[in-house]
Parts: sequence; C-alpha cells; structure tokens
Amino acid sequence: MKNIAIIDIESQGASTSYSSIISIAGILVNPELKEIERFELNCRNKPGHVPDPYSLWVNKGFYQMKKSNSSHYQLMKELHNKIIKKWSPCIWIGWNSIGFDFIMIQKENYKSLFPAYALNTNSNEQADFLPVARSSKLFFPKSINTTFSEKKNPVFQLEKLSTINDIKVDQFHTAISDCEACLGIMRLIRKSAKQIYDQSFHTTSKHKVSNILEKERIFTTTFYYYGKARPFLVTYLCDHGEYKWPIVFCLEQDPENFIKLDVNSLKEELKKPNKWARALPANKHPIILDKNLGLELDIYKNIGLEKLKERADKIYQNKQFSEKISFALGEIAREKKKLQEKKEFAYEDRLVSGGFPDEQDKNTMEEFQSIDEWSKKNHTISKIKDPRFFHFGKRLIYQNQPEVLSKEEYKEIQQDIAKKILSIEETNFTTIPMAESLIDNMRNEKGITKEKLDYVNDVDAYILDIRKVYEKAL
Repeated sequence: MKNIAIIDIESQGASTSYSSIISIAGILVNPELKEIERFELNCRNKPGHVPDPYSLWVNKGFYQMKKSNSSHYQLMKELHNKIIKKWSPCIWIGWNSIGFDFIMIQKENYKSLFPAYALNTNSNEQADFLPVARSSKLFFPKSINTTFSEKKNPVFQLEKLSTINDIKVDQFHTAISDCEACLGIMRLIRKSAKQIYDQSFHTTSKHKVSNILEKERIFTTTFYYYGKARPFLVTYLCDHGEYKWPIVFCLEQDPENFIKLDVNSLKEELKKPNKWARALPANKHPIILDKNLGLELDIYKNIGLEKLKERADKIYQNKQFSEKISFALGEIAREKKKLQEKKEFAYEDRLVSGGFPDEQDKNTMEEFQSIDEWSKKNHTISKIKDPRFFHFGKRLIYQNQPEVLSKEEYKEIQQDIAKKILSIEETNFTTIPMAESLIDNMRNEKGITKEKLDYVNDVDAYILDIRKVYEKAL
C-alpha cells in the first residue's frame, strides 16, 4: 500500500468556487500510520476578494492571513513544486475532503493555472475518512465514541470526536490540527474496526472500484442522508448515461417491479424519493464492504440470501433493463443541463463544467509556471485560448504584479471587481455589504465574548480598507 497524505485546508469563505485557500497543511504517514513528515503553508487574502467574517471566526485564520508574507499564488506554487511532487504517488485523504477540500483544491489549481486533478492522477488516489468513520460506527458501534444529536444520530464533528476519544491537538480548526485529529481517528478505527478500515482503501481509485464491481455480485454500502449513515445491500446496475459513474440497485426492492416499465415510466420512478437506484461515483471514494455486514440487518435477514441472489441475478442477466436505466438517467441529466444552459454563469462557476483545457492551453500553462518574471508571464497568458483560463491568468497578474498590466487592463479588472464586491444584490460570493451585515449580526449575538467582539471589529476594519480601495475605482 502507498503512503497516506492527510491534508486539510482553511479558507476565507465557504464557497468552493468563489472563496480561496488561506492555509493548507498535511501529514505524510506510512501504511502503518507512522508519521514521515508534515507541512503547513499560509498566505494573504487575494486582492479583490472579500473574506467571509464567520468563516474567519470559525477557523481563527484572520491574523495569520493578514500578517502572512506569502501570496496565494506563492502558496499554490509551493504546494505543487515542494509537496505534491515530493509526496506523490500516495493516497490523499482528509475529513470531508471529497465534499469540500479536494473540490476547492481542484478549482484553486485551475485558477492558478496548475493541473486541476494533481491529487488523483499520475497514480495518486483520493479518499475521505468521514464516511469511513460513519460506517465504522454503524457496523461496529463501540469502535468510536460520539456525541448524539437531538434526533439521536451520531455526530461526526471533528472537534467533538477528538475530544470524546481523547485525541490531543493544540488548537482546533487550524489546518494542521485538523490533520492531527483526522490521523488520531484513523489510528483508532484501524484498531477497533479494522475490517472497515482495510476495505475502505480498496475504493480509492476508479480502477479499484471497477474491479470490485466486476467481481462482487452483492455487496454492502452506505449512503448518508437525513443526518444519518444508512446501510444497503446492493448490486451493480449500470453506468450513468451522462456522467458514466456506477449506479447500484438496492436489493430490498424486487426488480420485477421495474423491469417491464418503459423509459418514460422509469424516468418518473427515478425522480421519486426513496430511490431504488443510487449513484456510487467511483471517483468519490465510495464505501464498498463485504455483503455479510449487510446480511446482519433484519430487513435482509427476512428476505434471505437466496432471494437476494435471485434479484441480483435478474439485474445481471437483463442487460436491456440496465441499458434503459442508463438512458433514463442520462435523459434526466441532459434535461437539467438544458435548463442550466439558459443561465449566464461566471467563470468561477464554469471551471469544471466547461471541460478540460486543450493540449495547446495545457502547454501554455506549463510554460507560464516555468517563467519567473511576471512581465513574461503576462505575455504568455495572451496565448491562452480558453476564456476561463485567460481570465484567471490575467487575475493572477493583477493579484501579484499589477504593474505589468496595461493601464486599460488594470482599470478594467479593478472596475469589474469593484462592481461585484460593492454590489448590494444577493450573490454566490461574499460582497462587502454582505460581510458588513454579517459582522453586525455577529456583534448583536447575545452574550458575545470580548474576544469574539474584538476579533470581529478587526475583521470589520480590514473589510473597510477593502471598501475604500475599490470605491475609488467606480
């Protein structure tokens, strides 16, 4: 097994498209979870970006962000040249990393003109330990201590888990301490729920997932919804007609209820809640476990293994049914896409949906990264054809060496940013009026501590300085 790189980021906002990383840290361990080395990188806020005051309070990153000598681009460059190249290939893992950290890193890579999928290509693999911990608690309740919500569901907030399981970290919600907490929970699960731990590393790449789906007719998986991890016995059904990820059939249902339906009827069924066909994206570290774990559940005991095998065989033998499901799911997705196409999206919202850069643009981006002088970088950007990457390339110049832009380019970018961040309209990103409103709400919290009030006031002064800069541009 490869080394494991536990990674965590802290950002100045909650949006993966519009916020930016201000701190990233990692701990490299061997397969036995013994530490090899670690890193921690911090940077300033990107010029023209308004931080979310609440996010800065949660991660306590404001003062570090403000005093850092490193630009965001310098952080990204160091991450790629000194960490990813050195640690790869390995298994990159985190806490809710599939849902947030890796998505944000991919988009930050795009915006900085680095290869977007550096953490899951060139023999690298990605994993998320949060679903592993949830599955461990589900099948081995004593494997990890948790607090419980009002609805009696286990709570997997990293700070609470670390505290109740006596995992020592210096300060929660910093990138490096969250890595330490994640590592502590991994060590705990490895001892107390080794079956889940070991099997979780069998699905850290598309290739591994495909191999399991080819071999295993019936297996156990978990899906998380309504605040709780839920177990299912499933069989592979088809690949999604548009997105190509695996779809599984939940075997508590009898496939005879659906096999004879036409495509339009299947589309209606697939749109209903309590789905019997569920996505198991191979690139998102799905949980695939031995079928015997699911067979311990009453619902499957009552059905019986023989009946479950019969249902799985019906799916396997009826290729026409699988093809109809794949086509129906593809139709549903394409209909949604058509509705979305009518909307105008900002470059930030088109980073992934706009597709990969072509080979010529890839080569130009590599050339950009190989150059040190910003005037030459600016000239290189002019060769990029894709408007997304041309846009973000010019933003990199603006954020790092605005003097090399022409006066017209600088004025255009400055005014574009000013119009956006000073807008009073509701947006997908944090504007100055939104930040100021949130600060007022935080100040008015009942029983607010002096520490929090002082912190919020300092953030407010910082945002006021941003306002003064960009009001002059209009």
